[in-house]
Amino acid sequence: MTSPSDAGLQAERSGLAWSRTSLAVAANAVLLAARQLTHAQVSVALVPASMALLVALATAAYGAHRTRVLRHAPLPRPLAARGAVLALGWSVVVLAVVSGVVLAVER
Repeated sequence: MTSPSDAGLQAERSGLAWSRTSLAVAANAVLLAARQLTHAQVSVALVPASMALLVALATAAYGAHRTRVLRHAPLPRPLAARGAVLALGWSVVVLAVVSGVVLAVER
């Protein structure tokens, strides 16, 4: 149950959650790119960094869209963003696997 003081804060909380997620993935992209660029060579190991950057941008864009949608009445049906959360989860899993494989092969 929501209290009267919570009214209208769902959009802000949702936007902040999507922003935190995109920031975490972007930080991962920066760390992957920095690791590769310190070796003074550009190789296939930049693929995970590029993938992470794309996931971060897509997450930030969807988060901004979702915040706009939640700020306007009436609220969408269904309210939960199940498809987007599932897509983000799978993209992070794929990113982890690709990063692990590329970084293991590069050793």
